Amino acid sequence: MGTLFDYVKWRGDLAFYEAPFNEVDSLIFSLISYLDFDGIVPEQHSSVTVPIKAAANAFFAKYPDEKKIPVGLIIPKEIIKLFRMIKETKRFRNVNMRAYVNHIDLEEQTQFSAVTFFPEDDTMLVAYRGTDDTLIGWKEDFNMSFLPVVPAQLKAVEYLEAAAQTSTGSIRLTGHSKGGNLAVYAAVNCTPDVRARLINVWSNDGPGFHEKILKDEDYMTLRPIIRSFVPQNAVVGMLLEHDENYIVVKSRQKGLYQHDGVSWEVMGGGFVYLKDVTEESKRIDRVLKEWVNKMTNEQREQFVEAMYQMLSADNAQTLTDLVSLKTRWILRGKDLDPHVQQTLQKTLTELLRLNTKNVISDLFSKK
Repeated sequence: MGTLFDYVKWRGDLAFYEAPFNEVDSLIFSLISYLDFDGIVPEQHSSVTVPIKAAANAFFAKYPDEKKIPVGLIIPKEIIKLFRMIKETKRFRNVNMRAYVNHIDLEEQTQFSAVTFFPEDDTMLVAYRGTDDTLIGWKEDFNMSFLPVVPAQLKAVEYLEAAAQTSTGSIRLTGHSKGGNLAVYAAVNCTPDVRARLINVWSNDGPGFHEKILKDEDYMTLRPIIRSFVPQNAVVGMLLEHDENYIVVKSRQKGLYQHDGVSWEVMGGGFVYLKDVTEESKRIDRVLKEWVNKMTNEQREQFVEAMYQMLSADNAQTLTDLVSLKTRWILRGKDLDPHVQQTLQKTLTELLRLNTKNVISDLFSKK
């Protein structure tokens, strides 16, 4: 079976008007959206665009040393290689880009980024970035456990509405990780006129929602065009409430590393499908749901805030900062308010207890 790189080699000589847009293309664009296009791709929703090849040339001129390209701790470096590779292909090099947005706001606890692509098939593709290296981005993700809506979701809708005003054709939405959640949320909550133009919505291992959204009439109407992919050992894509109508894809990685979309296996113009997620994935999903459901919204909020206080106790703002600070942030956690310490200890202890209980239960069920 192949990889994204094999796919680019195989399909790269065919433009989108020659070979239809597919789920693998969607993943490629969602991963490319993790890169920094500040000063390269126009920020405005206007007629001004830049082809991928020109954007890539400017990107690599801006960052001549690939080892120093700021992708953060969790974004796979292979995305850089993928970007360099697609810029030389007939399929991708003339795809236009515009409206690159990267919004980080500590006060409103928001991490939102998106960019719009124009494949040569008279359609528009909005790609929402997933969670990046920023701690505030991770905090916003955890805020989804107790808030019905987070700021990034509202911004996703605003972005889609603005993008739709600049064209009249069909629209596709895609995203990886939190970006997949944003793609689905924007599709469900945009205006009816924009929603009518949607032809595909892809969530690549994106977390779920509150149950209310999954029962929404507009969600049910869009369900036939929403494609949710998770790897066989999915964790992120199983968080919160999710539609059971997901598709399992095979990854070459293990455990949490399967969240890396570059590791997903490809065959032809699609992914390699599996029948179901692993038993380990089901157990983790069961444990996390039981853990979260045991807490009130107030308790969830207190835990998330306590975790954030501990991680940012030494003025860290990114995961990279935490690594460079080594264990100092853990030591600083001892200086936190006693109530915060108690919240962390009590909540994490309960998670460990539930996990142990489920492991033992699984062992006995196999006898």
